Amino acid sequence: TSPAASNTSSVFAKHIRTDRLALRPLKTRDFWFFFRLLGNQRVRRHLGGPVDWRQRLSRFRRYLVAPDDVGIWVVSTADCPQPLGLVEIGPHKDRHDHAIPYQVAPVFWGQGFAREAIQAVVNHALAESGLARLIAETQSANSASCRLLREQGMVEIKRLDRFGEEQIVFATI
Repeated sequence: TSPAASNTSSVFAKHIRTDRLALRPLKTRDFWFFFRLLGNQRVRRHLGGPVDWRQRLSRFRRYLVAPDDVGIWVVSTADCPQPLGLVEIGPHKDRHDHAIPYQVAPVFWGQGFAREAIQAVVNHALAESGLARLIAETQSANSASCRLLREQGMVEIKRLDRFGEEQIVFATI
């Protein structure tokens, strides 16, 4: 048995709310936000660089019809529907765990939105989806993400070389 529970057939909640944030499914109307976010040099600095426009289009189409074991949420403030970020849960490259990647538009950095959105998704996933744990992988050079994941109570479980950079894999405990 893998650390991810075998019962991942339950669908993730479509909507998650916190005091300040609303997380909702990706919709067709989010295309330009998605397109700009994945093409943003600052956002993608530690994620392999901006995604080619063709790949962004293809990924957007895949995300709109994601399978049940994948959760994709557009993050906005509770009082304004303007998207500010994206949080996902899906099978990790290791095929044993589910990972929680996230991206936030730079104009919203430093306001605690990523921290709050990730905590809400982690709490939901662990309490209601049947997953035993979640992992997150980030470049060791991405000190802000490393700090954020540690603040979530995630612990470093390994380091590895991927995409020519040292990565740290964190896990919920």
